[in-house]
Amino acid sequence: MESISSFAISGLPKIIFGAGIFSDLHKIIRSYGHNALIITGGESFRKSGRLDALALQLDQFKIKYNFVSARSEPTAESIDAITREYRKLSVNVVVAIGGGSVIDCGKAVAAMLPEDGNVKDYLEGVGTRKLSGAKVPFIAVPTTAGTGSEATKNAVVCDRKEGYKKSLRHDAYMPDVAVVDPELTLTAPKQITIACGLDAITQLIESYTSIKANVFTDSLAFKALSFALQSLLPLSTDHRDDISLRGKMLYAALISGITLSHAGLGAVHGIAGPLGGLFPVPHGVACGKLLFPVMAHVVKKIIDEKNLTAQKRFADIGRLFTSGSGNEDIFYCERFLGVLRNWTEILKLPQLSHFGMTSADIEKVITLADCKNSPALLSKEEMGIILESIF
Repeated sequence: MESISSFAISGLPKIIFGAGIFSDLHKIIRSYGHNALIITGGESFRKSGRLDALALQLDQFKIKYNFVSARSEPTAESIDAITREYRKLSVNVVVAIGGGSVIDCGKAVAAMLPEDGNVKDYLEGVGTRKLSGAKVPFIAVPTTAGTGSEATKNAVVCDRKEGYKKSLRHDAYMPDVAVVDPELTLTAPKQITIACGLDAITQLIESYTSIKANVFTDSLAFKALSFALQSLLPLSTDHRDDISLRGKMLYAALISGITLSHAGLGAVHGIAGPLGGLFPVPHGVACGKLLFPVMAHVVKKIIDEKNLTAQKRFADIGRLFTSGSGNEDIFYCERFLGVLRNWTEILKLPQLSHFGMTSADIEKVITLADCKNSPALLSKEEMGIILESIF
């Protein structure tokens, strides 16, 4: 008889999910006070008209607001610049509307507004100061279906001069509210949809196969994977305006944030982190490029090592991806890899050299890489082979 191993669930944001719910954002903001700092991405959200509509609603409710644009991955310098400017304004709530980088930026700003010093002082593996856990209330509004940052307690901060991506992390940094509206993802460009979707799928696969997976994360990840499987290719080709598929992919991304927070990630993210720290490779592109070759090495090792527990987990995903039954686990592990190989051929993400990486840089990446909670540990040599294959 199967038993349930122990696990712990940390806090989650208040999650409000549904098409059209963005129109109520001003009411949520008002519940926290009358002075809001709103961080958005580039021009697409402004061009959609939604930013002007939100401003009009806030004016009607006599809510003061400042808009800040975050156009790239958050750096220590950009976060410090925003917090220095707005500490003196007694901000009641920080709102981040955008992709994972924008949400991470907002999360870090909300965390740093009550703190002294610079964000680098508090980063894991970089700074030495201890976080107080105080923060300004924070609302996350994703406009892409990828990182699931709206449901995580860390903000990833990039420093390409020193070549790292590190987390500002505390249980208190979970967003207070996540407003998850599939309509906001309709304007996402095709390549953003692909890269973000592959990031969410990678997070679900890695949390389901993690050595720290549990019954709680399993039950969430598996259903979310089925939604992502239904959505990825249609949204990447001729069904970009299908709101039902957009909703399924956005739900999958949301759940991937929850499962990674409770089960951890694997070797794809262990390599993608330093890769994105050293070079301007979008995180979703890094995960998408690494997904098949990393999983091919991991699956080979768990089969060679006769790791039956891990084989079953990969086979579960293989059965889901191919609607199969009736064969041995190893058969479906191989079917799982076949689906990933097919995605690689269809979706055609750019090679790493497109982002300025050379073969001489591979050693820098693998020196900083690790396998996180992967069921198979990859050697530095194997990581080098993987990077060579997508360079």
